[in-house]
Amino acid sequence: MPQASHDRETAISRDGYSPPVLRYLALRIILPMLLVSLALFCLLAYDAGKLYPASSPQHVAALWRSGILLLIGLAMVVVFGWWTAKRAIRPITELTHAIERIGEGEVVRLDVERSEILGRLQRGINDASLMLARSRNRMESELGRTSVELADKNARLEAASQSRSRFLAAASHDLRQPLYALTLFSSALRAGETDPTKLTRVLRIEECVASLDQLFSELLDLSRLEAGVMHAAMSDVRVDDVFDEVSRNFRIMAESRGLRLIVRKTDAWVRTDRTMLARILNNLISNALRYTATGGVLLGVRFQASGQVRIDVWDSGRGIEPEHQQRVFDEFYQVTVANEHSGERQRGLGLGLATVRKLAELVDCQVQLASWPQRGTRISVLLAPASGTSASRIPDQIDIPLDISGLRVLVVDDEPNILEGLSALLQEWGCDIRAAENEAQAIEMLSGWDRPPDLAISDLRLREGRSGVDVLRAVARHYGQDPQKPGFARLLVTGETRSDRIGEIAASRIPVLFKPVSPQKLREAMLASVFASRAAPQ
Repeated sequence: MPQASHDRETAISRDGYSPPVLRYLALRIILPMLLVSLALFCLLAYDAGKLYPASSPQHVAALWRSGILLLIGLAMVVVFGWWTAKRAIRPITELTHAIERIGEGEVVRLDVERSEILGRLQRGINDASLMLARSRNRMESELGRTSVELADKNARLEAASQSRSRFLAAASHDLRQPLYALTLFSSALRAGETDPTKLTRVLRIEECVASLDQLFSELLDLSRLEAGVMHAAMSDVRVDDVFDEVSRNFRIMAESRGLRLIVRKTDAWVRTDRTMLARILNNLISNALRYTATGGVLLGVRFQASGQVRIDVWDSGRGIEPEHQQRVFDEFYQVTVANEHSGERQRGLGLGLATVRKLAELVDCQVQLASWPQRGTRISVLLAPASGTSASRIPDQIDIPLDISGLRVLVVDDEPNILEGLSALLQEWGCDIRAAENEAQAIEMLSGWDRPPDLAISDLRLREGRSGVDVLRAVARHYGQDPQKPGFARLLVTGETRSDRIGEIAASRIPVLFKPVSPQKLREAMLASVFASRAAPQ
């Protein structure tokens, strides 16, 4: 029972009447009657005094008679007044209780008295109670039905979202396989080509492949974010290291379009996930270059009075109209401009900024946009500064050579085109290659090597339900090494985005690349893995 209802019930006396109301009636009815009776007694005593001398026995007897009569009258006034008050207060109290019970959601049925006015009031309360009960029942039914409908719609939306995520994951895996093969073949073709005309055609092919790579990367990032398999690993990050990576990724692209990519050096450190920050800046730079025809893009840092570190990406492009600025971070939203080339800047899917927003949420940073039509756009990322000692530490820079010739590399992939393309590319780079489609072939190919390969590269998902992780462990066992920490470098290459597969990769602690992998990223990853493997025992 609610506390308010309990308080109201405990305020009612045993005979069913409210003491405050009785006190009110006593003051307004009984007390005036007593005062009138007392005034009458005084008048009678005054008249009796006129009839008899003050010291006569008749005067004293008259006073006693008047006093007795006064007391009897007062007693009758009190009894009659109290009885009248109780009769008057009883129906009022019942009506008050009935209204309170109606307010608490109960159905009330009062006995109707013969009195016309009181009876009409009681019938009105009964009718009101019944109508309110019916309305309440209808509302509860409507709310119940609405709740069921909302639950059903939420379930459908959740199912649709999961289906969409599964579709994106499957599409990004299956479609990226031939794209990865095309990337490898075109890179191998360019590596061995000297004819300028043919080389130009190969470069055009690689531009188309790079455009497809960008589109699939956006789909991959979105599907992984929606699947909830991306988690931030927060650490102190030197911003200049990320800037160097972004500069390497986009400087050639900017120069090929006649644009300048200016990256300002900085000594800033921030608290974030390094991979996610790099992906955010990659998306912002790619988007800025895509919509900039002349001028260029500037990447720099500003320190805020609040202590935050603000990373700015400026471009001299056409800008964004005010009515579009709130929507450019929505998925698949693109700004259409009149008189624009249909294929200008190899337009994306409208997922770049949406991915930036979701990645920013994961690393708990803010993204701000300011744009001036026909003048350019600035997108800022506000990050928390690194913890005290990290900002003063600059790690030793390790110069990893770019030459990978002479490396003994085992390649495992169940797609013949990818296997052939990757083998051709690595051979052009001067690597000693052993290629296999499954675990048994891999062990057979290694029979000619008396010591482990320098690097083993495997696809994650192989035929017959086998995993690239199993293949890499089998190679380690073949040479009598610890399957968890072998003495050779390992790389996994996959287009998979399913959470269970991603979890398998994370548990294996093996570096992973997501298809399609550009030759530059593949070379850097190979070198980094080999260097880390050789440096680990020291």
